[in-house]
Amino acid sequence: MSSKTLAYLYSEPTAAALLRQQPDDFIVDEELNFTPSGAGEHVLLHIEKTGQNTQFVAKQLAEITGLRARDISYAGLKDRHAVTRQWFCFKWPIKQSLDWQSWQLTGCTILSMQRHYRKLRLGALRANRFTIRLRQVSDCNEVLQRADKLKQGVPNYYGEQRFGINGGNLTLAQQLFAGGSISDRKLRGLALSAARSFLFNQQISARIAAGLFNTVIDGDVLQLNGSGSVFRTTQADQQLQQRLDTQDVHITAVLAGLGEPMVSSAAAEFEQHALLPYHALVSGLEDYRLKAERRAIRLLPQQLTMQQQGEDMVLSFALPAGCFATSVLRELVNYRDCGRQTADME
Repeated sequence: MSSKTLAYLYSEPTAAALLRQQPDDFIVDEELNFTPSGAGEHVLLHIEKTGQNTQFVAKQLAEITGLRARDISYAGLKDRHAVTRQWFCFKWPIKQSLDWQSWQLTGCTILSMQRHYRKLRLGALRANRFTIRLRQVSDCNEVLQRADKLKQGVPNYYGEQRFGINGGNLTLAQQLFAGGSISDRKLRGLALSAARSFLFNQQISARIAAGLFNTVIDGDVLQLNGSGSVFRTTQADQQLQQRLDTQDVHITAVLAGLGEPMVSSAAAEFEQHALLPYHALVSGLEDYRLKAERRAIRLLPQQLTMQQQGEDMVLSFALPAGCFATSVLRELVNYRDCGRQTADME
């Protein structure tokens, strides 16, 4: 399940670098899509964690508060091999004191507490901001030159972490669709998600290989920039292409599942051809009654900056929720992810 098998938009980088040699080489800050109200029966804790995964922190909070692990919510999962600042939430009576300043959480610092009138739900994010240090960069000039191209967009691939260590989540999906069973609901969900993500990535890769990543074709489904809204097209024309070129809209690909295909004409034929080798995965997702959705194939890094510091490069950018920083990095530099190597050994 290596991302090396997926097509590059700007050709494979030749410059090499080390990624996540230490946790603070990869810093993530969550930006919620709402402002805490300051009052209410739900507590929001802003926590900085280092070397810990999100679910482990949630479990620690459950133990301290005496709540169940499922009572602790968060807006998104964050990587273990990083320094991340994210929000956790649980219900707590307004009149009951909460001595959160004295809590000791392994690998964590509680930065602040806010009250809010409702529960923090998964996906309640406007963006994630990344600050990433690439170490021992072999050709800083090449990286700087490629960085300018990234502002025009990169393939919106799902990152390798979606597929688990050595692609294990996708292997589980294949076993599930071949007649196996997964009793753990969360693990089954990871397997199904991995299958959909794999199929989505194959469509992007095929579109790049055909020279159609930035070209509207008849029957495409387009998504408005900065919005989940999509609309069908019947015939590609100059106006639609101009809207794509100016980043007003993005071409989409299907997240496989049940439902009538929104694409038509040449776009439908292209999509069917790209997914044809993976019929078992498509059928398996339909059997599990997942609903088909659309997702943009282009990702625009926002406020992208880059600074050279000796042999290192430090870059900063923001991405919408659900998008992967590694999809930006793979178009920039041929990196070796020390964090994932550690995970593989564990």
